[in-house]
Amino acid sequence: MKLTLSRFIAILLVVFWVSSGMRSPVNAQEAGHEHDAGSSMEMHHMHLMMNHGLAMVAEGSNLVMLAEMKMSPDLDPVALNHGRSMMEEGKEMIQHMLSGPEMEAMHKSGHGNAPLMVYTHSLAKAMLDYVDMLQNMKMGEMKPEDTMTMHHMHILINHAMEMAAEGSKLVMIGQMEMAKDMDRHSVEHGRKMLTEARELIKEVMEGKAMSAMHTRQTGSSSEMAYTHNLAKAATDLLDLMEKMPGA
Repeated sequence: MKLTLSRFIAILLVVFWVSSGMRSPVNAQEAGHEHDAGSSMEMHHMHLMMNHGLAMVAEGSNLVMLAEMKMSPDLDPVALNHGRSMMEEGKEMIQHMLSGPEMEAMHKSGHGNAPLMVYTHSLAKAMLDYVDMLQNMKMGEMKPEDTMTMHHMHILINHAMEMAAEGSKLVMIGQMEMAKDMDRHSVEHGRKMLTEARELIKEVMEGKAMSAMHTRQTGSSSEMAYTHNLAKAATDLLDLMEKMPGA
């Protein structure tokens, strides 16, 4: 049979139609995965911003406590004002990620009941619980030397939370699979930072300084109870960071 140009074109069209039809289910499936990956990527960006907000609050709290130690009269007001400002801005960042237009868009697009969405709201609540505790910190009833010791404990707990926030960021960056040669290293180092943050909190709460303070006290004070509650809130938050879906 003579292969004319028109017949050749017709054969090409049939081949293209068949191959397209065979590929369509796969493409649809791939598109679904891309959609899931995209939503996970967007959620992880929210988590990164929330972690940044938490770190801001922790660092701001440390500045406030530094001012309250009254070791530098000329700089204490600067540390106090800047610390409080950082705490407010960090809290606003977490709140925005929880209820801002980006979150509303995710809910409207059908991700409201997804496990990662449920997790995100739980994570934000735990962060805000910790933030509220820092903003409500009061050490006025203790002796100056005890206030100094307790504030050092609080600073170390805040530092542990900054480590945890940064470690969680590294885990998520590795999970995004944007740099395959570095992804595994990023996840492993991030998890190590989370573990070290937990160990630091445990060391603060079970170490010599805490034991000595309990020995000196005739009864449990509200300030001591606050410190134990702060450590508990920090540990609960760490638990959530370590249980992030896909981590």
